[in-house]
Amino acid sequence: MKKIALLLLAVALPSSGATALFPKPLHMVKRIDDPFARSAKNVEQYCYGNRIVTVAGDRVTILDYDAQTLTEIDHAKGTYSITRFDEIANAQPKGTTQKAASAPKVTASGLKSSAGGRSVDSFDVELPRTKVTVGVDRSVSLSRGAVEALIGSSYPNAHRAEHDAIIGVTAPPAKNRQISAMSTSKPADDSGGYGLPSEQTITIEAEGGPVTLKTSVLRFDADLPPQSAMLIEPGAKRVESPIVRFAREMKEADTIPVAPRP
Repeated sequence: MKKIALLLLAVALPSSGATALFPKPLHMVKRIDDPFARSAKNVEQYCYGNRIVTVAGDRVTILDYDAQTLTEIDHAKGTYSITRFDEIANAQPKGTTQKAASAPKVTASGLKSSAGGRSVDSFDVELPRTKVTVGVDRSVSLSRGAVEALIGSSYPNAHRAEHDAIIGVTAPPAKNRQISAMSTSKPADDSGGYGLPSEQTITIEAEGGPVTLKTSVLRFDADLPPQSAMLIEPGAKRVESPIVRFAREMKEADTIPVAPRP
């Protein structure tokens, strides 16, 4: 269960570089089906330059890859937190970067209609206890680094085997090319041609039964985020980062001393 919670809390943080991840603005309206709340919610995600800004009602997260920080603002509560990338990396559970015992099985399912009414290339990725379904929108051209940012596969997040498979299926088609789920090195040419992973369904077999998280892009355009959403109001209180707090609480729960029997 700890692994599942950390997966759902993971943020998409790519490695920094000289080239902007999103030289052209990309604004997406996403629907997220929450397996714990058993409800769906819409969020807006604005990708531009080396930032990804996510607006979910009164809550805003700003991933600034140049500053190497994650800023989280709660306008309703009047609070905010700023977390460095290295703090997020240290909060990751140890051992999550290990490779799966076997390579993911990738199966192409052909063209399907997405939740936004667009045609996407659909793929199924199977690993032990985990299944991922990905819909790729080829009408959007991204760099590999941008795709890594959107799926959360690079530092300071743990890189998992399914990430390689997702990157592989979003890659630009090439003559006589076969999908490879085992390549972990970034190619020298990162100029573009990768499709947008517009639909992702992740199902994990847990002790209490399967847990499924689904994210769908309903529409996209080139809008920039409203400045009011990104503003930290005067008088706002700085609080502990939810990511750092969650990692600390999990560590404390694992190290609670057990009183000896009388």
